[in-house]
Amino acid sequence: MPLDRSKILQQAQLLASKGQITEAIAEWKKLAAEAPADGSIPNSIGDLYLKRNAVSEASAAFFQAAKLFKAEGATVKAIATYKKVLKCDPTKYEVYRHLGDLNGERGLVSNAVQDYLTLAKQLIKERKPKDALVLYQKIVSLDPSNLSAQQRIAELCLQDNRQDEATEVYLQLGRERSMQGRHEEAKDAYLSVLRIDPKNNEAAQFVEGVKKGGTISIKAVKPGTADSAKTTSSPPLGPLDEAIRRMEEKQYAGAEAILNQILSREPGNPQVCQLLARLHLQRGDLQVALGEYRFLAGEALRAQDLPLAETLIKEFLSAQPDSVPLLELNGELCERQNNHAAAAQQYARAVELLLVHPEPGMEGLHEELFEKVRLLSPDPELVASLAAKMNGTSIAAAESSTQESASSGSSAFSIEGAEPDDFRPAHSQPQPEQALNFSLEGAEPDATSVFVHPPSTDAASVQMNAEVDGDETHGAEVRQLEAEHVTAGKNADGQQPIAVVSTVPATPMPDYEAHFTLGVAYKNMALYPEAREEFEIARTGDTFYLDSHLMLALCYKEEGHVLQAIQELESVLSDSRAQGTKGQALRYELGLLYEAAEEWTKATVTFQSIPSFHDVPTRLAAIKNRNQSLASPLRLAS
Repeated sequence: MPLDRSKILQQAQLLASKGQITEAIAEWKKLAAEAPADGSIPNSIGDLYLKRNAVSEASAAFFQAAKLFKAEGATVKAIATYKKVLKCDPTKYEVYRHLGDLNGERGLVSNAVQDYLTLAKQLIKERKPKDALVLYQKIVSLDPSNLSAQQRIAELCLQDNRQDEATEVYLQLGRERSMQGRHEEAKDAYLSVLRIDPKNNEAAQFVEGVKKGGTISIKAVKPGTADSAKTTSSPPLGPLDEAIRRMEEKQYAGAEAILNQILSREPGNPQVCQLLARLHLQRGDLQVALGEYRFLAGEALRAQDLPLAETLIKEFLSAQPDSVPLLELNGELCERQNNHAAAAQQYARAVELLLVHPEPGMEGLHEELFEKVRLLSPDPELVASLAAKMNGTSIAAAESSTQESASSGSSAFSIEGAEPDDFRPAHSQPQPEQALNFSLEGAEPDATSVFVHPPSTDAASVQMNAEVDGDETHGAEVRQLEAEHVTAGKNADGQQPIAVVSTVPATPMPDYEAHFTLGVAYKNMALYPEAREEFEIARTGDTFYLDSHLMLALCYKEEGHVLQAIQELESVLSDSRAQGTKGQALRYELGLLYEAAEEWTKATVTFQSIPSFHDVPTRLAAIKNRNQSLASPLRLAS
């Protein structure tokens, strides 16, 4: 039979009013047995114990009540009740942990920090440094700017022989203090790093710079340029300015660490990405810098931000003037600026370099770029000179070949040693002026003397180039060649055709860039199925093959399908085209996916194949530390 709650409450209150506290508590305990999750019952019992001056019993009752309030989500009641525990017994330091957690949940950071600090100091007095370390780490997670807590974490890590963690915290202290202009304190932090690891590059660079009296001023950056790191959407100016200062003083390790730290908070921040690319270029990490500049300049071109693209391209070419990928991008930029002569010059320079050092896996690239030169250049001598270099012939011969090609309207490509149109019967060879419009007036019809272009000749070749380059001129040339193939000629009275030519209309090629760009837009809007559809189309074109596979993997990753993302990248990396900087980017993303899937061995092997790419050294070190921490209990047990 259930208890009559109201009757018991009335009886408890009556007994308490008469001073019969023990009897009143007994009544409340009847209710506690009936409703064990009700925090108000032990709270009332605690109040009754206080009237009897039974402090210890009151404290235990309040502690039980606070736990129940916390469990039911009554945060404010829980905090108030935990404070009643401390009033009863100030030595109940463990209560501060609960108060810190609750205040942290409510967003009362300063209250939470103070609660954790109170308990942490007590734990240090009790020689429990590991427990104190956990609390200081909670403080820093709530308040990353609390440098005092960071200092204590570093010291406690050292006491616990966790040198790698101590080093990382001291490095962070050095960066934070340096960004605040507290350079002497920053120096102390870096000196602490050197005491642990005398070979630490970042710490050594900073200390050496201070010893040499290095400038602390921060160079102003002109807004609105590629150097600008100060926009309304940028992170706090301090870290960026500090990174720029360190780059100026060639303290690259520290600058890179700061920039990577910002990127971890704001992935894809364009200003930070540009600074990282410049850092790698200045430090001499040319392969990494090439990939970054190529990507950033390409993105700027796709976004029609031509001034930014020009600044990035010129910045890299000033350091590496013989970079074929950037020369090709510069040619594309000049085309967008309608400066065809300059574009041809850039493509021509790239062709000359490719003739000496062909691009691995892209042996036909010089021919594609030569075709652009031929179409864009207003200077026949440039085309002839380049053709001579490609064919190993004299310039005069090349000029003659180029002029004949222009007069006949045929493609610039030729087969050495082959006679023109040698697949036609000799008596039906048209003269140059008859190439397009001719008459066989007075000739006897001869069904066997039909001349038919094979469907896989110049039109197919130019169509392939149109696919790669997306150049409208190529499309026009395809249409012209198709017209030539279909035209069969007529007899003298213009009525009867003397030859019937069969041809298959060319299928319009997709605009791969448009599909890729649309896919990126869909992805940014989290429309992943639609994005994947666009990338599936874009990857069928060579130009966007690798980029599209990468974006497909990122879509799967952001949808939470990590295994599918891994399979996507594993399949594309088996392709011979997955080389160079794009191959590195694919391997980097695959390494991140292996980390997410906790496949640490595969992640290590993948990162080791690109040891200097982005933050790979840091990631390899973190995996190594993790493996060591997992292995250490086993060693102790043995």
